[in-house]
Amino acid sequence: MLTQSQKLLRKHYLTSIKEETRIIETIVRDTNPKTYAQVKTIFGLAIAQIIAEFNDRGWDSSMLLNMPNPTGVAVSAGLLKEFLYAVCPIYDDNDNLITLSKSDTRQASFFFDDIRNYAASQWNIYIPEPNPNWKETHTPPFFEK
Repeated sequence: MLTQSQKLLRKHYLTSIKEETRIIETIVRDTNPKTYAQVKTIFGLAIAQIIAEFNDRGWDSSMLLNMPNPTGVAVSAGLLKEFLYAVCPIYDDNDNLITLSKSDTRQASFFFDDIRNYAASQWNIYIPEPNPNWKETHTPPFFEK
């Protein structure tokens, strides 16, 4: 719904156009952009967890690139992100391929779920559900009394 001031601006604009001019008015559904917490969850939890597991298992980029011989090149966050965009694509409402920067909260949530499912099914890597209260429940060992 338009606010009263938006309605007045719209009316003013439409009356300023010449009578024979063709115009197109588009109505789109407003969606919430992804949140900073979602970005932190995807990059700080999912991608970090996958890279840590790859490093612990001694896996390199040959696992992502499906190469028969090891490459000796560690998996970086950038490489993993590009790989995940390929195997867990994000689409907008018009079925256009997009990246996380253009996604809304729903699309970012689906992307995180797809990453979790892919990591579990293909690499046997468990990525936990994000805990919004992790700071209250987790104390680093060097702070314990």
